Amino acid sequence: MITLRKARLVAAVAVLTAAVSSCIYDETPDCPDEKVEITILNDWKDAPAANPEGMAYLFYRVGVSSPWRFDFPGAEAGKVALEPGEYEFVMYNDDTSDIVFATDQNGLPFVTTGNSTIRLSDDEIDLHEPPDMMWSDYVCRVSIRPEGVEYTSGDSVVGAPGNYVIVTDPRQITPTYTLRVHHVVNLQGVAAMKGWISGMSLGMELYERIESETSVRVSFAPRITTDSMVIATFNTFGLPFHHKALNELRLFFLLSDGTTVERKYDVTPTVMSAPDPLNVEIVIDSISLPYAPAPIEGGAFDPTVVGWETIFVNYGT
Repeated sequence: MITLRKARLVAAVAVLTAAVSSCIYDETPDCPDEKVEITILNDWKDAPAANPEGMAYLFYRVGVSSPWRFDFPGAEAGKVALEPGEYEFVMYNDDTSDIVFATDQNGLPFVTTGNSTIRLSDDEIDLHEPPDMMWSDYVCRVSIRPEGVEYTSGDSVVGAPGNYVIVTDPRQITPTYTLRVHHVVNLQGVAAMKGWISGMSLGMELYERIESETSVRVSFAPRITTDSMVIATFNTFGLPFHHKALNELRLFFLLSDGTTVERKYDVTPTVMSAPDPLNVEIVIDSISLPYAPAPIEGGAFDPTVVGWETIFVNYGT
């Protein structure tokens, strides 16, 4: 069972040099006297455009409930010091604000997002907020000894006496979804918009990067571009592990006269056949809205409004 809790934010080291980083350990007030200095090197070949403000590096010692955590600014790491022993290792960017951290039954990190509701007439629909962009990597086993460090990398064992370097392969773990809606008739009468997509994973176990099997609706905020296109770009945790649910896209247009128009589309084929699961593009060719005058500036979208006039259309892309 996963128990959700906000991760306790740990301040990054104020001054980082080539010397050993500060260490953080919940149950020990000071760093131990006997420790091994190792270097973490990040190989960003799988995410060359990544630009994290900082990365967190967590070492979970076997049999100990709380991890050692080291924070470094930017995309690069450096030197850390740890007691000899067997560890599991997880790293992720620490510049997220919308991520909710949890722990699984083994005490390893699980990430999800907060939820909200939208009221449709008499029904309240549960939605999850889109996650921040995240990059992550993990190592199943890190053996730290005074004579050297040995760790797993894929199916291989890396390291030998005299090796004090761990090379990581961080990559993007929150897919980016881009929605484009062309040719919207009577777009001038739209005061505000909201949308969601269903069939997305609740979250992800960072250790081994396994998506949750629970599917949720992820909300997003469309906007109008200067060339009168409706677009939205947001992140998700991808599709649920094993269980695949219907991917239904819903768009809500609040018109200046108070009318709310709903459009829904089955985009499952588009999502499932995306050439790059980390960058999914959904294109809707046209939408026809009822005429409404241009809205008065300062109007806002109220997702709790009831008594909507809802217009449904057949599924399609």
